[in-house]
Amino acid sequence: MTRSVAFRFLFTILILSVLITLSAYSSDITVGLLAGSNNLGEVEEAAYEWAEENFEATVLIADANGNFKNSNGTTLKLDEFAVLWFFYTETGTLPDSFLADSTKKSILDYIEAGGGIFLSALGLRYVADLDIEKGGIPRNLSPLGKGPPEIGIMPTADNKDHPIFSGFDTNEPIFLTSMPQAGFSSDFMNFGATSPAGEVLGTKTRGGGAGAGERPCIEYDVEGGKVITLGHHNGVYTDIDSDEGKNLRKLTANIFDYLAENSTFADVEPYGKIATTWGNLKALSE
Repeated sequence: MTRSVAFRFLFTILILSVLITLSAYSSDITVGLLAGSNNLGEVEEAAYEWAEENFEATVLIADANGNFKNSNGTTLKLDEFAVLWFFYTETGTLPDSFLADSTKKSILDYIEAGGGIFLSALGLRYVADLDIEKGGIPRNLSPLGKGPPEIGIMPTADNKDHPIFSGFDTNEPIFLTSMPQAGFSSDFMNFGATSPAGEVLGTKTRGGGAGAGERPCIEYDVEGGKVITLGHHNGVYTDIDSDEGKNLRKLTANIFDYLAENSTFADVEPYGKIATTWGNLKALSE
């Protein structure tokens, strides 16, 4: 009898330990994955699948009336999500539904009310469409050809300690791409004219050298909300094995953490503090 009670006690402790461990290695950050249709491109699909596997993420299909539905056709409100992610790379122009006035108003209202949005690849251009960016003009970038050097970002001197760079050596370039990119992208190029209106967090690096004025990583404060961009050829989510691909996911997780912790619409605190999400996800996969 004594052994039976002791066994049940130890078994209960073991189960509780497992549950606590699983809780520590999960993320309750709610992420709305913005899309123009259910037919995602290869790179876009890889990015959003990763988000769905590691966060409380849902693909939201936009229509021209400013409404968003999941894959089952259920209408959802943007304020149900702590963070939005608009990753688009399939063509050289954004989907028409996102250029409709009603859709732009819905997303801008969400941001101004305190939401956070991550705009990457060609999605970077959306800061201009939303009239958040009134200075620099985003440029389009065609798909990246064969055999590229390592490409990434170099944190600016003033932002080396920014939370999105937690866990990285910010005295060195953070390489995010080392293989061809099938899709389109965008960034800001400054030729001595007007710089982007937001805070430049990182400039482009190619092969470790300077980015010659390219500014892909920018943060905007928009009334109560925040926008972070990641442009240039830094969106190869189909790359799952290289160090660069791992860096890309780590940076993305850090950005979700940061935006969620500053979001009015975060229902729960992310586990731990800034930039713990990536460490937890990485530990779970090892």
